Amino acid sequence: MTSCPRCGEPAERGQLVCLECGTRIALKEEGGERRSLDHMPAVALLLTVVVIGAGAIGFALGALTDDSKGDSSTSEQAKTPAASPGGPQTETETGASQQPSRSLLLECPKGLTAYTVVLVTTGDRPAARRVAAEAAKSGIEAGLLKSDDYDLGTNLWIVFAGRFDTQQSAERQAANLDSRYPGAYATIVKPAG
Repeated sequence: MTSCPRCGEPAERGQLVCLECGTRIALKEEGGERRSLDHMPAVALLLTVVVIGAGAIGFALGALTDDSKGDSSTSEQAKTPAASPGGPQTETETGASQQPSRSLLLECPKGLTAYTVVLVTTGDRPAARRVAAEAAKSGIEAGLLKSDDYDLGTNLWIVFAGRFDTQQSAERQAANLDSRYPGAYATIVKPAG
């Protein structure tokens, strides 16, 4: 039990106003506690905004630095034939035309069995991709394979050079490239199955 601060009339705990004089009781009685709770929704909202913002920034950074998405665009680019000056063009959103881009990396078509030269084998995909791109820029028909897709190991990336009908042709190419890529060797590439 409590009493009215104005008239002294007894009042029950939690009673909002005095039944005798009408003075507010509960607000004065619980004022200190209520003030600290009044800021709770604002604090919760601020924390929610911070957490969502941090998640959005993390997602954006992950999307910008994720190299696995580069494979699908590279694959699509490699399927697009090189455009000649009079060849196919695409239009951008602004209406300006541009030549479609093309990847330098050689693709190994799905289901193809052929001989090739293995230049580098590594578990580091970005490093393998850089080696393949450098080889392609130097004029070598180079590409990148995932070893699991061809029974050539587990969780490895293989930089390969060329596709050959015979093992002898692949071995000649391996001998030619051995000075630049020590340990290059010929092998058959066939889909896992």
